[in-house]
Amino acid sequence: MTTISLCMIAKNEEQLIKNALDSVKPFVDEMIVIDTGSDDNTRQISQECGATVYDFKWENDFSKAKNFAKSMAKGQWILFLDADECMSAADLKDMKKVLSTLKEQEKPGQEIVAFSFVSRHYTKEKSKYADWKKLTAEEKQALTKEFSLFAELNGYYDVLFITRLFKNKPQIYFKGHVHEDINPSIIEWNAKEPLKTIVQVSMPIHHLHFLKSQEYVAEKQKLYFEMSKEKVKHGKDPKTCLDLAVGYVLFEDNFEKSFYCIADAVFLQGNVDSEKKALIKELVAKNKQLRALHELMQLLDFEQHDINSIFNLAKAFYQKKAHRAAIVIIKKLFEHAPGEIQYIEYLGVCYDQIKYVDDAIKVFEHGVIVHPEHAQFYFNLGALYEKQKEWRKAIASFERAVQYNHPIKEQLKQRIAMLKNMIAGNHVKYTVHVGDVSTE
Repeated sequence: MTTISLCMIAKNEEQLIKNALDSVKPFVDEMIVIDTGSDDNTRQISQECGATVYDFKWENDFSKAKNFAKSMAKGQWILFLDADECMSAADLKDMKKVLSTLKEQEKPGQEIVAFSFVSRHYTKEKSKYADWKKLTAEEKQALTKEFSLFAELNGYYDVLFITRLFKNKPQIYFKGHVHEDINPSIIEWNAKEPLKTIVQVSMPIHHLHFLKSQEYVAEKQKLYFEMSKEKVKHGKDPKTCLDLAVGYVLFEDNFEKSFYCIADAVFLQGNVDSEKKALIKELVAKNKQLRALHELMQLLDFEQHDINSIFNLAKAFYQKKAHRAAIVIIKKLFEHAPGEIQYIEYLGVCYDQIKYVDDAIKVFEHGVIVHPEHAQFYFNLGALYEKQKEWRKAIASFERAVQYNHPIKEQLKQRIAMLKNMIAGNHVKYTVHVGDVSTE
């Protein structure tokens, strides 16, 4: 009989850990929780759920903590979950069936050593991610029946794929202080016969990160930033450099350091000559950072970088109201994928923020061509047309937003009536914001 150990590292996870442990308890042979310094009820809740809890002194190294958890596991297979994740009973039941018939599935010369899953991130509000999907009434009802927490959630986006179930073998272990990964060790092991295989499965791991408080999320982001500072001392890689660039903007308001980190990420591509490197460093030193950023984006090779890290950088600049810097990055992303909803949204809003209204309109006009049923783009166009005092275009856009069920469609109907009154010559005092509607 195949045995499975659930392993988890946790700190101050009292809000969601019971949901995670309860979801897998009927399907695993043991549950191991590694507490890295909680001062809430994480330990007590874990023990009440039936988990064995071990203390581990936090050393700013996720791999050390996870490998310690692995060393405590006795099962033939190890399933790793975070405290804000869970799996459905139906999927876990299917997974156990797969493991029990593994030998029948393996081809000659092949050994299946791990499984990777869809990481499904749920949100309360519509996400900026392009593949965000609204939960149907039936989906939400089924999920809420199994996990009451889903009553607060309305949609999701998927991240493909994450390796979370693997054989309990010494050759398989986590690497990396931050953004730890099991796959490199499997790739190394694969050098020996038989061929080591990671099987991708469509079943999701449900991720409930967005139920956590904003304070918790910000604290976790800052932790990753501090860990990235340590990681880069032992060697630079493009992703860590970009993550540091984000952190320096968000947490230290240090734009100069951020630009140097962006430069490091691009220079690590290996295709930038010394003359260009010198020019970019000189531009940053002379506080001509926007021009330096433009030069860097021209050199950026998407095949050598994590797209989400680049987009996170643009969002960091946006959050700090450095809209021109955000535009330089998003334009590069937009050129790479002109149909991505989140790039269109951010680019249009950034243009509006620097009062380039005509450019913002062009972006959202493109948006409704490639996504003709996207209500928010019509709403944004309506607000922008109002700024240009193009009342009829504004009305037409708001009517389309209503047609495609914009969340504030009832307010928009009132807005449309008000604009029609204005065209008729009646005076109305108003204010307009892209992404919002308000009247005075």
